[in-house]
Order: sequence, then C-alpha cells, then structure tokens
Amino acid sequence: MNPVETVEPLVEATFEFDLVGRVRNLGLPASATNSLLPLFEAVSNGLHAIDSRWKDMASSAGEIKITILRRGDREDGGIVGFKVTDNGVGLTEENWKSFRTSDSDLKITRGGKGIGRLAWLKAFSDCEIISQFEGVDGCMQRSFSFTLHKGRNPIHSHELKRMTPQREIGTTVHLCPFEISFEAHCPRKASTIAAKLVGHFLSYFVTGSLPRITLIDGVETINLQTYYSDNQQRHDHKILEVTLDLLEKPSKFDIYHVLLRKQLKFQEGGHHWIFYAGNERVADQEMIDSQLGLKYLGENGDCVYVGLVTGEYLDNHVNQERTSFTFSREQMAEIHKAAIASAKEFLKQYIDRIREQQVETTDRIIRNNPQFLPFRDALADFVENNLSLNTQGEEEKFLELSRRKLRAKRRLDGQLKTLKDEGPDSVQASVEQITKALNDEKKGSLAEYVVRRKAILDLLDSSLAFKDQAKRKHYKEEVIHDLIVPLRSNSEDLDYNQHNLWILDDRLAFYSFFRSDKPFSTFTDGDSGREPDLAIIFEQSLAFRREGRDEPVVIIEFKRPGRTEYDGNSNPVTQVLEYVDLFRAGKAVMDKNGNLIKPITMATRFVCFIVADFTDNLKKVLRYSIASHPTADGEGFFGVSTEHNASIEVLPYSKILRDAKIRNEAFFKHLGLD
Repeated sequence: MNPVETVEPLVEATFEFDLVGRVRNLGLPASATNSLLPLFEAVSNGLHAIDSRWKDMASSAGEIKITILRRGDREDGGIVGFKVTDNGVGLTEENWKSFRTSDSDLKITRGGKGIGRLAWLKAFSDCEIISQFEGVDGCMQRSFSFTLHKGRNPIHSHELKRMTPQREIGTTVHLCPFEISFEAHCPRKASTIAAKLVGHFLSYFVTGSLPRITLIDGVETINLQTYYSDNQQRHDHKILEVTLDLLEKPSKFDIYHVLLRKQLKFQEGGHHWIFYAGNERVADQEMIDSQLGLKYLGENGDCVYVGLVTGEYLDNHVNQERTSFTFSREQMAEIHKAAIASAKEFLKQYIDRIREQQVETTDRIIRNNPQFLPFRDALADFVENNLSLNTQGEEEKFLELSRRKLRAKRRLDGQLKTLKDEGPDSVQASVEQITKALNDEKKGSLAEYVVRRKAILDLLDSSLAFKDQAKRKHYKEEVIHDLIVPLRSNSEDLDYNQHNLWILDDRLAFYSFFRSDKPFSTFTDGDSGREPDLAIIFEQSLAFRREGRDEPVVIIEFKRPGRTEYDGNSNPVTQVLEYVDLFRAGKAVMDKNGNLIKPITMATRFVCFIVADFTDNLKKVLRYSIASHPTADGEGFFGVSTEHNASIEVLPYSKILRDAKIRNEAFFKHLGLD
C-alpha cells in the first residue's frame, strides 16, 4: 500500500469577508423611518462615548450637537445629510479596532450589535469622521473617510496625528450626502426630526439619563431635553410581570406612561402609540387608537399618549437592525396585552368618561328599543365586556345589542331543547336560570310591541293635525287609513302585527279575517260591486270576525278628518246600515280561495263604528238618525237598529286617540315613554 502523500495548499484556508455583500444584504430598505437610522446610530455612538468618558457625570458634562445639512445651505433646501458632534471618549485605539471590525462585540454589554456604522454605508455616499482622544503621547486626532464608493475597503485617507495645543476631546461624524433613495424619504422639517430623535431615544428622555442634545438647523436651535419637557404634561412608571414561558418565571418589564402634547408626535397617523425598546433604543411600535377609543387627551385636549416598554427580555431579543424583536408573535402579543392594560389604568379618567358616554348612549338605545331590556339590569357590565372603547356610534351599539340578543336566544333555545329531550339533570344551568332568561326574552318582546304602539299613536296624533296650518288643510285620508290598516289589504296577506286596529279596540287586534276597501263580491256570495270611491277614499269599510266564537261582524267606516260635506244623501249611519244589508244579501263571508269563513243569517249581529271629526253638519245629520243618543261621556253618539240587528257608535278621532293612549298609559309609564 502506498503511503498518503501530503500536498501543501496553494491558498491559505482563511474565511473571506465581503463587506459590500454584507451591506447589500443589510435589512434596511429605504423608507421614512430607515432614512434616519444612520443618524440614530451616530447619536447612539455619541451617547456611549460620553458615558465611557464622563461616567456618573455624563448627564451634566456630556453634550451632543446635531447639525442638519441642507442642499446649497438654503433654509428651504432638501436635507442631504447630518453632522453629529459629541464630547465623548473619542476613537481610542480600542474603539478604532472595534470600528474596523464588522459585528464587533466591544459594546455587547450595552446592547451594541457592531453593525451600526454599516447603516452609514447603506444610506450615505460618503462619511467623514474626525476624532480627538487621549493617547499615550497626549491628545491625538484621527480622521478618515468611510465609503464603499472608492473601493471594497471602506476606510480611506486615514490620518493620525498629535494635536498641539490640545483640542477638545470628542468625535464629529459628517454623514453626507444621502444616497438618492434614502434622501427622498428623509423628513424635511427640523421639528419632525427632533420628534423622531426623542421617540427613538425615548428611554433616555423618560428617565432623564442623557446629556445635553441640541439640534441645529440654520438659525434654529432645538434643545431636545427642553423640547421634550415642555411638551410633557404627565408621566408615570410601572412594573409589568408577563408569563412568556410556562416553565419559567414571569419576565419583568418597565413601562413608562407619558402624556405629550400633539406637537411632539413621534409617528405620522394615529394619536396614541406604544414603543418597545431594546438596549435603550426603540425597535418596534404599535398604534393603539382602536384599543383605547380615545382622541386627544389632557387638560386642554391637546395631548397624545405614549407608552414605552423596556426590559432585559427585550434587550436580549432585539434584532441586529434594531427594527424588531426575535421572539414569537404570541410572546409579543402577551407583552402588548399587559402594556395595554397598564396604559388603560394610566388613562382611567379618560376611559371612564368614554364608558359613561357608552352606558348613557346604550341606555337610550334600550329605552327606544326595549327588546334589549334584559341587558339593562347589568348595563355597565355589558358595556365593559362587549363594547370596545372605540365603539362610539349608536348604530354600532345597536348591532352589538342585536348580536348579543341573538346569541342569548340561541343559547336559550339549545338549553330548552336539551331540557325537553333529556330532562333537567342534563342542563348545566339551573331550570330557574333558564326560566329567568325565557321571561327576560318575552318581556323584551312585549316591551318592543309597546314602544311600537307609542310610536303609532304619536304618528296618528300628528296625522290628525293640519298639514298646512295657514290654509287649515288636513292630511289626506290615505295617511290615516294606511296607518290603521293598509288600503285594499286583507287578513290573509297581513299578520295581526301589521295593522293597528287596536287603536279602535284592543279586541280587534286579534281578529283573524278582515277586508279593507274590497268589493263585496270578492268576499261574499253576493254580486255587489261597490268599491271605494277614490275621490272620497273612506267610503268603503273594514270587515272581520274572531275565530272560535260567535262574534258579531264589525264594520268600521272612516271619514276624512275635517270633512264638512254631510247631508241627507251622505249620511254615514245610513251608509253602514246599507253595508249590513249587503252582508246579509251575500249570505256568507268567504276567504280569497272561496272557503267559508262565516255564514250570514238574520241572527248574525253587527257592530258598526263610524269615526269622523264632529263638524256641525255631521251633528245635524246624526240628530235625525238612529244614532242620535249621546254616549256616557258625552263625546260620541250611539243607536240600535233592531231591524238590522246592529248597533252603531259614532266617535270622534280625538276620542279614539285619547282612549288608545289611556289604555296603554300604564305600559308607557313603566317603560319611561310617557
């Protein structure tokens, strides 16, 4: 066997790193948010450098200046870049080595990902860095250009020199110009950029642990701490405990609640937001307007809510671009749920006001639609458990009430079926509970019917008034006729709840047969073709009977409100007696299919009503008729025709309306409808 021969490799086995490809694959597409991320990275580096140099004195001694660079140095010119200057520790040898190392772990304890400067290469054509620092031989200055447009090595023109006399320690990062795609998305206003900076570094601002930061735009200077504090109205801090893994202890999070004036909105669109920060930098946010149902807040109604959630769990799971987190959506949902609950507690005074308005509106809906009465006993609970804070309109509340009523009915129907099929032991809810639910449903249905009656009577009251007050002209007859019973209708086509004969007498509401404005030949054996005279409209009558009893046939004749044309030839008493004769001539009442409804004999009794306005001419005509006797209350007239086996009562519209109201008054008062 031949021994294995060792061959010297021609190329050393080293891992090649392609920085151009690394920047190209960086998850940082051009957008309004990402256009400012390189600026945020430069500011973050300045904060870390100041912390390294000044330690506990960082807040008082540290300073960062951000200068907006505009095209042509014009105030209205587009933004082409930024200059960020800090008085931090500078690019010492250790920091310089880290800067030149992709994905460096130098600042890993601070949450540094080691890729922030790659965002500079992604968004800007060129970057110039000048840094003074304390070296072994005194104050040193390092300067270089940082760009991929001059070759695969991004560092160019590097120079290191000793500075005499000594210069101020610190670093200036000159980010300019933008790549075209990023420049197009950059905000144009200094106030917008100031708000974005505050939003991104919100954890520093809410805790007050940051150095002086100034934004300069030409002659305009914005102190970000002052900008934040002047626009803050109220704040609070709470601890959240959220179980994210059943096998581990709950994770703790800090949540900072802040009311800020709307001038300091961090995000376009919406009012209220919750931000999630990892390593002191906001990495995710969510608009929560729909979950709060609130508009502007505060003493003057000019504030928005901002919540900031921080914690070790977020620090450990922020992605490298600082644009999201690496844990699951389900875990994020749990954190967000706890944050929303805490936010609602912070905003309780405003939310309670919304709930009170929702309860008031829902109560009004129930009063007008009492089929929902079962929900009134626990109205506050219904609102809390079923209406989102964003449910403001009456229509939305009505739909939710209808939805809950339908679900309750389905549940009740299911329980009743089980109770019937399998006995009470098979139903988890007690029979008493089912009975109560059943009673509540029936009460709601009855209340709905009563409200409908109230509305009909109000409409009738309006219909009896003058249509034209100046001309003293009444509404046409069709209006009142259709209100009580539709013209040319019959009992086969209408259910009992589709007519309003109860206005005359509650017993009439349940008669099972009637005809309105139909020729007698269509429902009797007679051949009379008398039909309503359309010029007079109410010259035809309604006829009906009740099932199961030898009830009289009832004839009702309506006369137009305000009518004055009555004489011997147009006597309504004579007219209804003629109708009695036509019934008897027909010998029987039949339905539309020819089936016998009721035989008409000489023994069949008739009860006739005439409803009209009591004008002088009508009273004169009645005086010479059989219906000349005043009623007990003196408001109508009555009489009896033994020859026709018929009684006749003549009543004014005002009495019909008032009596109907009196009969239903107790129901109206009970429902608060009086």
